[in-house]
Amino acid sequence: MNHIKTTSFQYGNDYQNKQVEKYKNRETNHWKYRIEIFNTLLNNVLPNFEGKQKKDITIVDIGCSIGTFALETAKNGFNAIGIDFDNDAINIAKQLAEEENIKAKFICGDISQNIDFNNKIDIAVCFDIFEHLHDDEIGAFLQSIKSRLSENGVLIYHTFPTQYDYLFFQNKLVRFPLILFSFLGKKAFLNLTKIYAKKIDILLILFKGKTQKERIKNFAHCNPLTKSRLKNILERAGFENKIIEVSQLYDFNKKTQKIFKKHEVSFRNLYGIAYPKK
Repeated sequence: MNHIKTTSFQYGNDYQNKQVEKYKNRETNHWKYRIEIFNTLLNNVLPNFEGKQKKDITIVDIGCSIGTFALETAKNGFNAIGIDFDNDAINIAKQLAEEENIKAKFICGDISQNIDFNNKIDIAVCFDIFEHLHDDEIGAFLQSIKSRLSENGVLIYHTFPTQYDYLFFQNKLVRFPLILFSFLGKKAFLNLTKIYAKKIDILLILFKGKTQKERIKNFAHCNPLTKSRLKNILERAGFENKIIEVSQLYDFNKKTQKIFKKHEVSFRNLYGIAYPKK
């Protein structure tokens, strides 16, 4: 895992150029699955805007990096905007839009700032953002988004990895005891996983002086979430969850995925749809 000094981290040009390669090869890498779930969520909320032409539906890709979802939606005729505080990323997004002759707007800035999008946001897109923010930061971030949504505005999101990912996919020795109990029912296995995580924390404190949460607080993915935790954060920020799901979207360590296929606690992708409470 990469270390960072703050959650407001600018990755820089070298990192963003690697993202360009992933974007250009998105039909053959894991980005394909991110785009597929994005389109599934997008199609789910479009009936909200029945009667509006696509060009009149404002979609803002928040924390857009090189602009993947702004570019995707602009291609399909939506009023698409991407915003990110990393200037290198925004410059690359603009270049990609020019290369592909796509009419998308890109802004270097923060959603909490007084930035004029010309319109209220109909669909706010937050893909792979929450895991970079601590709980209080996510709450403030969501409040900023909520204040900018249109009357029928909606949030669609994805975050990766989830809270207990390190127990299942990072170390064979750590994973092995869980394999022995994978036959348990869902609730019993979930409770067992939580107990096991606490025992791992005890060992980490003894040998490293820090719990798992303390160890990763300055990592790029400083706050992997669970479905229940994210649901609560969204609700406290004034959102109502329409859809909140976990699954295995990526073609990674299929053998391990198969062993734990009935246990949501091992699933790595968390995504959904949320509306402001009326």
